Amino acid sequence: MLVDARTFRTSLPPLAVLRNSLHLGKVTLALCGASPEEIRIHEQLAPFVDNSHPADIEVMTEFVEGLQPRSTPCRFDSGAVWRVFSSSESLVFDFMSDVLGSHPYKRMVVNEDFSSVRLLLNRSVLAGHAPIFPLEYPADELLITNYLAKHSLGVEVHGCGLIDSIAGGQLFLGHSGAGKSTTTRMWQTARQPLVLSDDRLILRLDGGALRMFGTPWHGEAAFAEQGNAPLNRMFILQHGLSNRITRMPKPLAVGEVFARCFPPFHSAEGVEHTLEFISRMLDEVPCYEFQFVPNESAITAVLDFHD
Repeated sequence: MLVDARTFRTSLPPLAVLRNSLHLGKVTLALCGASPEEIRIHEQLAPFVDNSHPADIEVMTEFVEGLQPRSTPCRFDSGAVWRVFSSSESLVFDFMSDVLGSHPYKRMVVNEDFSSVRLLLNRSVLAGHAPIFPLEYPADELLITNYLAKHSLGVEVHGCGLIDSIAGGQLFLGHSGAGKSTTTRMWQTARQPLVLSDDRLILRLDGGALRMFGTPWHGEAAFAEQGNAPLNRMFILQHGLSNRITRMPKPLAVGEVFARCFPPFHSAEGVEHTLEFISRMLDEVPCYEFQFVPNESAITAVLDFHD
């Protein structure tokens, strides 16, 4: 199933005639192009389409007949489908896949503050692979997380975030295999909270209060909601023989949260801003190590816990 989300004509930027905007973590990303094909949104992103906000990030999309591989050394290699290169006053993100050959199938040329993006789609490589979604993951995530880091506005973390009717906003941080999906399913069965995500959330400070925002980048349990809530507590998930919750000293908590977030490793400034934000948010919300057993007793331990 394809979703062609709402479009409307716009005079900005000048060359664009159509526009689709996503609102994620209080960041608005406007995808602009001359045809519906250039602003096509995948159904996974459809709940986050919102054309009511001014754009923080303007993305101009166009198809080109070919893209040549960069001849200069890359600045950072993700080890997956993208690499980033330096180019005068911009960054260049090239997306390549062995399945599609040795030439980039997509390129993003991004200005210094991540507010303006030229997104080039390689028609010769992508021919026969329709439908094409210009912001197909991980391009959407890269733009949002880099914008947050560049402007010291927030951080994306690896965790399960839920809103319980009694406990309020709870965040369970963990690496792959730490128990995020298990925790999500247990709470969903026992308490039926609103689950913003079972894998990736955006954290931002709002008037001194820390809020968590759902994202479309879900995990194994496939929970992804366009919503947000104040965050009361965060837990670092660890498998254990019994349920045990221990408050973490701030210096240790900064490192543990950083290890479970998505900083822009290609940018020393971005990494520094991410660490600074984590330090500020831990002044507002406590962080605990949570050794847990995978049954409903873990939920009771959280609900009954008072520091």
